[in-house]
Amino acid sequence: MRFRVRVPAASGNLGSGFDSAGLALDLHNEAVADTETQGVLIDGQGVGHLPTDDRNHCVRAMRELAARTGRELPPVGLHLHNHIPVGRGLASSGAAVIAGLMLANALLGEPCSRDDLIDIGTELEGHPDNVAAAMLGGAVVSVWDGVRVEAVRIEPPPEMSAVLWVPEVELQTRRARAALPDVVPLHDAVFNLSHAALFAAALATGQWDRLRTGAQDRLHQPYRAPLVAGLYEIMAVALDAGALASWLSGAGPCVLALCLGDTARVEEAVLDMGRRYAGKGAIMRLGIDLDGARIMRDSTVATPTT
Repeated sequence: MRFRVRVPAASGNLGSGFDSAGLALDLHNEAVADTETQGVLIDGQGVGHLPTDDRNHCVRAMRELAARTGRELPPVGLHLHNHIPVGRGLASSGAAVIAGLMLANALLGEPCSRDDLIDIGTELEGHPDNVAAAMLGGAVVSVWDGVRVEAVRIEPPPEMSAVLWVPEVELQTRRARAALPDVVPLHDAVFNLSHAALFAAALATGQWDRLRTGAQDRLHQPYRAPLVAGLYEIMAVALDAGALASWLSGAGPCVLALCLGDTARVEEAVLDMGRRYAGKGAIMRLGIDLDGARIMRDSTVATPTT
């Protein structure tokens, strides 16, 4: 018995929507679970770095789902084809968690709904933005009360895309989290509430000229900026070159510029500024994933792309 799951990358926060808004991107990890094999094999991103034992996010998620449903997983091997860069703010860990939950759910006879998997994945990750977006596809705004997630999906137009500055250096999420204060001024909280609401409303109604303002943030980006070389400078040149909005992707250090139509000017400006401040790095242009995570009974192992 073999199942294959495909999970998109996600950009969390979308600027002002800290821990509550995410965007699925057209870059995917694939994972194959096969009851005829044993062990964990990884190719692509994270080889030699990601664990292949019970510390692996995919393995941990599979075991968690089995424990919660009171069922026993069959002996199974995993082949993880990782295309999402690790430690860059593109939700590679969230993709692994979703992959594990969906594979375990299939192997156990689907005891859980997709909503259940989002709830469990959110608990494992600690926030719903990346999990909900990667699971559902498109742009997703979500609320988590500690038990259940309520999510609303917004479908961006097909011509919308993301230009990303991807530094060579990683930034550990726990380090980016540690930079955040425990308390923020009331006026900053109100600022983000209003801007996040504007961003969601503008995206849902196609008022693209409002996205630039709606993405502005005072809750996390100012505190993480010292950890991301040239953050505000990269965002500024992206906007000047025609991007609709720009923000620190997840915990960083990737910087995302949201675009509509041709992206050549944005790519050139972001690459130049990124290299000026951070040195080595690359540009990625990604479409918006509209399908979300998908699983299928598989007769052939997925071939990794290069």
